[in-house]
Amino acid sequence: MPEGYRFLEHTTDAEIESYGKTMEEAFENAAKALEDTLVNIEKIKPQIEEEISVTGKDIEALLYSWLEALIIRVDETNMLFSKFECKISKTEKGFLLEAKVFGEKFDPKRHEEKTGVKAPTYHGMKVEEKNRQITLRFILDL
Repeated sequence: MPEGYRFLEHTTDAEIESYGKTMEEAFENAAKALEDTLVNIEKIKPQIEEEISVTGKDIEALLYSWLEALIIRVDETNMLFSKFECKISKTEKGFLLEAKVFGEKFDPKRHEEKTGVKAPTYHGMKVEEKNRQITLRFILDL
């Protein structure tokens, strides 16, 4: 099992649980799980650095926006990512996530596609803080 996330049983979509000691670490692991749903994340070289910034009125909305931004990057620029550095801060309107992401362009010779992801969903989304661990549960619409 990959460190920081696990895939749960779901009949039609990808249900994922990511976790970390901090909210940032849990969000980084959620991103890794998303990328690992698309291709084998171990084959993605962290050669190109980009920045992504998203907002959300609450943590669930921030998680949705984060996953959606990563899916859009894949769809629009063919970029895949394997390393993430997230910073989350509280704002007057909710939360702000600023991230540095590292990856490379999709190469069909090296990045064997697993499955396409259409979008994250709010259905079944949970954020839990328990025993000094943050757990994020979410479903990706395939």
